Amino acid sequence: MLFDAYEQKGLLFNMNFKEANGSYAAYRGDLVLELGEIGDALGHRKPPVATIKNTIVLSENDKIKLYVGSLDELALLPKVIDYYHADFSEDILIILFVVNINKPLIIETSGLRIAAIGMQEGLIWNELIDLAALDKSDFKGQSASEKIITVYKALHDFKPKGDAVSFEEALTRTVELKRAGRGPV
Repeated sequence: MLFDAYEQKGLLFNMNFKEANGSYAAYRGDLVLELGEIGDALGHRKPPVATIKNTIVLSENDKIKLYVGSLDELALLPKVIDYYHADFSEDILIILFVVNINKPLIIETSGLRIAAIGMQEGLIWNELIDLAALDKSDFKGQSASEKIITVYKALHDFKPKGDAVSFEEALTRTVELKRAGRGPV
């Protein structure tokens, strides 16, 4: 399974689950965009330098069909492509929730069309099921991977909103925003 290979490479971080389901495999958690340096003589790594947070990834026959996550800065997008592009299927759907943009964009880079949506707070899963026009009752009795498959199938006709721009143009449209933090109340 693709996610087992990622785990061996140290690319899975803060994992919620990885689960196979027939020809599909699903993962939720963070994905590493830059590994931490070696921290001791035994080869243990320090925490990653950069991650894409709260990812929801679905692969079919070890090719990624759905790639969703949250980036603190749009400037990290090339790292997503460097680490994972080789595993993307030709018809991949990529949706990124980006903290430092405030208008949706369709970023065209490296032969990909990436839906970028501004989001400073909120839960990626909830935003994704809203985009898919689903509600919690659509997932009744499903396993974790079945829920992601359901979302993927519901997004079949998803048409991203926003201006279609190059990555370089998208960088000029970033704003000074930070992820909204929440602590104990």
